[in-house]
Amino acid sequence: MYGHILVPLKRDAIDDVVIEHASGLARAVGGRLTLLHVVHSHSRDESVFLEQEAEQYLAGWAERTAATELRVETRVVQGEPAEAINKAAEELGADLIVMATHGHSELRHVLAGSVTEDVVRNGDVPVLLVRPRGRS
Repeated sequence: MYGHILVPLKRDAIDDVVIEHASGLARAVGGRLTLLHVVHSHSRDESVFLEQEAEQYLAGWAERTAATELRVETRVVQGEPAEAINKAAEELGADLIVMATHGHSELRHVLAGSVTEDVVRNGDVPVLLVRPRGRS
């Protein structure tokens, strides 16, 4: 059912929690992961720099995750984050998107005005929201 899981990463501390959940699910169903980072930049020089940083970051996660015998790919794209995530999910044929919430207590606060809300509202792929531990 979830043979291909797309995992958008922000390059921050919550990424480890998101990858933990996505990896566990992928192992349970025999699926594979695509780790994604969206570069949102307004200048070419900045964009090139951010893409290189993102590629290195994702490569590190891919190496650690692949060591657990999961099939892992990486992808860095440019654009508006929610739109780029949904587009990547469609292009890659992802069955599920696993991404983080902000960890607020009410769902409407978790989603309101966020990339997550836009992905959920405007995409066609199911989304599993991972809430960081220890946040209220």
